[in-house]
Amino acid sequence: MVNVVEVLDVEWRGDYVCSMNISETAALIAHRRSVKPIDMDADREITDGVWQTLIECANWAPSHGHTEPWKFIIYRGSSRQQLAGALQDAYKADTSPTEFKPEKHEKMGKNPLYAHAVIAVVMKRGDKPKVPVLEEIEAVACAVQNMHLAASAAGLGLFWSSPAVTYGEKFAEYLDLGEEDKCLGLLYVGWPKEGKEWPKGVRRPAMDKVVWK
Repeated sequence: MVNVVEVLDVEWRGDYVCSMNISETAALIAHRRSVKPIDMDADREITDGVWQTLIECANWAPSHGHTEPWKFIIYRGSSRQQLAGALQDAYKADTSPTEFKPEKHEKMGKNPLYAHAVIAVVMKRGDKPKVPVLEEIEAVACAVQNMHLAASAAGLGLFWSSPAVTYGEKFAEYLDLGEEDKCLGLLYVGWPKEGKEWPKGVRRPAMDKVVWK
């Protein structure tokens, strides 16, 4: 397998180059992983300083027209139970009796309690209708990636989950979203349980996904 750090360990020149080592940046990107909620320590606190850093990193994502359409609703402590109930209610409302699965309903009531916190990721539509909704969603995804990279640097676990109910009207009502706002799923946040190894990752060769013209 190609070592991404070795590939990117090159000499960069220019007046606007950041002093940060690109090899370290590449290593962090390759280090990022999803940590499942079941593997998180729900009781271990996340300090205000860590939260501030995560949100600041997210806030530096790019957005067309500087709309900054990301909004994060963070559930901690007992509010996670309220979120779990809202997910279960939304699943009941959005699922026909023939497709309803009791085990899935039960899981939705448990998952938020495994993590120390859960973030509802929202695309908050602004006052620039010329900016396509797709581009606003892309901007929020960039913000989430920024947050995920920062979390990985700290050894903090994140897991982006997007069950169908998070896209539905019932859950949007619970989040009190505007007519054009969209929930883009849930971010589970927590320190990995003691003794849990950082997940390993595999990627197909990067250059196989490039077409040169």
